Amino acid sequence: MTEEATPRPGTKREPEVLTDASLTILAHGVGGQDLKGLELAMYLNIPTTTIINCINEVTSVALTDEGTENERSSVALSCILLWKSMTKDTKTRERVKSLEKALREIGKPDVADLFMERHQNNMELSGDIFQ
Repeated sequence: MTEEATPRPGTKREPEVLTDASLTILAHGVGGQDLKGLELAMYLNIPTTTIINCINEVTSVALTDEGTENERSSVALSCILLWKSMTKDTKTRERVKSLEKALREIGKPDVADLFMERHQNNMELSGDIFQ
C-alpha cells in the first residue's frame, strides 16, 4: 500500500515566481540595469531608511548607476528578499499583484507580463525573461 503525498491542511505552497530562486533571477535582471532595483524597492513600499541600510550592507560608497552591476544586483536582491519577508502574511494574490505593478511602474511592462505568465503557469522565473 502506497501513500500519496498530500499537503497538510493549513500549509500553503509558495508560488514558483516568489521562490528565492525566482526572486534572485528577478533581482539580478532588474538590479543590473541602472538603479532599477532601487526604484523597484521604492515601488514595493520598502521604507527609505531600510533601503539605505540594504545599500550600506553591500557597499560603503554611494550606490550609483555608474557603480558595479554586482553591487546594484546585490542591493536589489537584498531589498526584494526583505520585501518577501515583510509581506509573508499578505495574501499571495496581493503579493504577486504588488510585484507586477512595481515592475510596470519602473518601466518593465514586458518583464511584468512574463512574470504574470509564469505565475499563471506555476513556473519559476528564468534568465530568459530579460532577453
